[in-house]
This record gives sequence, C-alpha cells and structure tokens, in this order.
Amino acid sequence: MLVTQGLVHHGYLAANPRFGSLPKVALAGILGFGLGKASYIRVCQSKFHSFEGQLRGAGFGPGHNRHCLLTCEECKTKHGLSKEGSSQPSTS
Repeated sequence: MLVTQGLVHHGYLAANPRFGSLPKVALAGILGFGLGKASYIRVCQSKFHSFEGQLRGAGFGPGHNRHCLLTCEECKTKHGLSKEGSSQPSTS
C-alpha cells in the first residue's frame, strides 16, 4: 500500500479527481491481503494434517459424528469402548 501511495504521489499512477489515491491504495491493500491468505493456505493445511489424529476426538474432521455421544451400545462396540472405560455417566 505504501508503494502504491508513492507511485500515485510521484505521478506514475494517476490519482482519482474525486477520491485521490484512496481507491488505488485500497485495491492494493485488498489484493495484498488476498495474496497473503492464498500463500498461507498450504502452511495452514499442513498444520491441521499434523494434528489430524489428535483432533479427531475433539469434534474435528469429516468423519466426526456430531450427534452421537457414544452412549448407545452400538457405538460403544463400534469404537471399542467398554463399560468401564466409558467417560459417559450411566443412565440407570
């Protein structure tokens, strides 16, 4: 944004008669923000993939069933939870 302001100030870019350098500086800021976000996508994805195994139990990922709290017998046997190892309180 500072470079764009300098280019407008020195006459390399024409200033808008009504708004001055604001539209060009704003566009430069938006493009810079977008390019910065796009360049960081791979780093962010690699961080989430490194935590993939740890975050599964916390409700992350496409395989997580948000409605099942592993309280039914079918879910307990499917996920290998025994009655003693379950952290859910009993309903009886």
